[in-house]
Amino acid sequence: MKKILVVSQRNSCRSQMAEGWLKYYGKGVTEVTSAGVVPTELDLFAANAMSDAIIDISNYKSKGIVQVIDQDFDYVIVLSNDIEHVLPTFKGTPRIYEYPFPDVGAVDLGDEEKKRAYDNLRDELENFCFDFIHQKIKPLI
Repeated sequence: MKKILVVSQRNSCRSQMAEGWLKYYGKGVTEVTSAGVVPTELDLFAANAMSDAIIDISNYKSKGIVQVIDQDFDYVIVLSNDIEHVLPTFKGTPRIYEYPFPDVGAVDLGDEEKKRAYDNLRDELENFCFDFIHQKIKPLI
């Protein structure tokens, strides 16, 4: 089993969505967790967008980096801009990948625009996670 840590600023949206997709596409070959630099609560718009794609993240709990720092990871995926300087030194020698995605929760949008932004983020993260699993962990035939 390959262990993956997904990191974002707050562990409320992007990293939680990516955790859901990585668990889905990496089922049976990965253990996935997510954490944030400054954890908050799960973004309900993110949970709703994921449930529209039949992935339930509604029970996910936001975690801080300090809660997972003593674990060994094979991969660390950083989804936020400008947080690499605050990341701790991880145990072992994980491969660290930085793939910044937009922080849609930090933008003030109207209802329709907000739903579209979360749906777009969900779809972009799905594509990213599908490719990550099949390029790095479980190649397609």
